[in-house]
Amino acid sequence: MKKGVHDIRFVTVLIISILLSSQHSIAQLPKVKTTVDKTNILIGQRIHYKVETSMPDNTYQLSWFSIPDSFGNFVPIIKDKIDSSYSNGIWNFGQQITITSFDSGRQLIPSLALSVSTLDGDSTFNIYTDSIPINVTYSPADSTLPFHDIKNIIEVKKTFPWWIYLLIGISVILLIALIIFIIKKSKKKKDTGIFNSKLSPYNEAMQLLDELQKENLLEKNEFKEYHTRLSDIFKRYLSRKTNTYQMHLTTDELLIELNELDLSKEKVFDFANSLRMGNAVKFARYVPPDYENQKCFSETREMITNINNIQNKKPEDGI
Repeated sequence: MKKGVHDIRFVTVLIISILLSSQHSIAQLPKVKTTVDKTNILIGQRIHYKVETSMPDNTYQLSWFSIPDSFGNFVPIIKDKIDSSYSNGIWNFGQQITITSFDSGRQLIPSLALSVSTLDGDSTFNIYTDSIPINVTYSPADSTLPFHDIKNIIEVKKTFPWWIYLLIGISVILLIALIIFIIKKSKKKKDTGIFNSKLSPYNEAMQLLDELQKENLLEKNEFKEYHTRLSDIFKRYLSRKTNTYQMHLTTDELLIELNELDLSKEKVFDFANSLRMGNAVKFARYVPPDYENQKCFSETREMITNINNIQNKKPEDGI
């Protein structure tokens, strides 16, 4: 009789131990909780979507999910940092994501996977967030506002005094005359000294190039001044050679003028690269290597010589 009672007690203690062990093992599994601050929104309205996990210390390794640019019909707007806290041997992690949706109807926030592995690496499994339905609707119409029928378009009678047209016309004529006067006056000021040189256009250009080379501006790192002077020498030569003011022309306008001369396209192309190199130095503060500076100088001298040879060529030379 005593033996039977002893056996019953042993079995009871064994069952209780198994149950406690089972509860303890279950309590040790990581947990995940998913919440939102609202389940009904208007299109574009924000939702605070929060994921929280808890797991025992020194038991598992947790890999947090990565948030895509869009999941389901929802778009993340703000991704907060992952918060962590430790209490009584339990690690707690959480992250809040601000999301919204621009698709009306019943939309579902999809489930996201968190990867969990044991510290010894023997097993790996996933735990999932809850998928949460959200109702996305348009802003309801205000039923208290009155509705009105669509009316026909009423034509507005145009009344415009005749003297205003006259005043506008006189103002336009005066403005055009003023612009022409300013352009001519400005051009006369700019023309001063260009067409009054005693040297020929070619000899003057060669002299100015020699003077520029002797000033050693490149050795002084005055690259912008060097390329500005080089461009002005060529424009001055072209102005005198064609007897038209060319100092104000842009690079593209200069190339148009050169294409009208009897020059080879290859020479014009090489010179165009030199002009653009000068623009990069003057306007973009580009510092070219020394050989590029020397190439711009030689291309300018060569172009002036080519134009001079073409302009001085006699008709019988081509026979």
